[in-house]
Amino acid sequence: MTRALIVGGGTGLGLGSAVALAAAGGRVFLTGRRAGPLDEAAATLGSACAGTMTGDATNEEDVAKVVDAAAAALGGIDTLVVSSGITAVGSVVDAKLADVRRVLDTNILPSFLFTRAVVPHMTDGGAVILVASIAGTVPHAERVAYGSSKAAVIGMAKQMALDLAPRRIRVNAVSPSLVLTDMSRGAIAASADPERTLTEREGRHPIGRLGTAEDVGAMVAYLAGPNGGWITGQDLQLDGGLSLRAAASPPG
Repeated sequence: MTRALIVGGGTGLGLGSAVALAAAGGRVFLTGRRAGPLDEAAATLGSACAGTMTGDATNEEDVAKVVDAAAAALGGIDTLVVSSGITAVGSVVDAKLADVRRVLDTNILPSFLFTRAVVPHMTDGGAVILVASIAGTVPHAERVAYGSSKAAVIGMAKQMALDLAPRRIRVNAVSPSLVLTDMSRGAIAASADPERTLTEREGRHPIGRLGTAEDVGAMVAYLAGPNGGWITGQDLQLDGGLSLRAAASPPG
């Protein structure tokens, strides 16, 4: 039975991961910025949720407090899932520096800070799972900050996997394509033609549908479980075949 700390566990892919881990018999501790979503998630999870705590995932003191509380409530931490992030529209030409800094800090720092804080509480066989994005390897126009931040998360997963291998702690990234979360719905709603945007984005996936929080949660639960025990330093792309589109197009 895994004991998991879920960063960003109140909504979206973090909540989907918590639900999947709970269904596999695990217990979870949730953290995020807002108390309301955490309380709702805890009610959904019932006895599988050992507790919740708000905090700023980019603040070292907040991270330390959350990790200590989670370790106490769970009796230790076997699995860390980091699923927190924001996006911003803009290319290298017109992106605002303040937006770029905000996206980079919010999307990169939590993986570093939480992993460093959790390691002393983990024993051999621990698993760190960072939720990245297919945008970290397949560029998306007008997303210079977001794509760069997710590329950094993927690179960090590989680096930390090597650093933590002597401790038998595995680190992997999970990179979904479009999943309809609060963040992605907001981005689509802000487009000039939301309905057309959603149809167009769905059509990019050869498998014929968008991803779900359950798809991501299933991979997280697999990586946290015994069957994922020899997987580390990988970027697991959950993209419905989106990354195959470039390969399917002949050159010239």
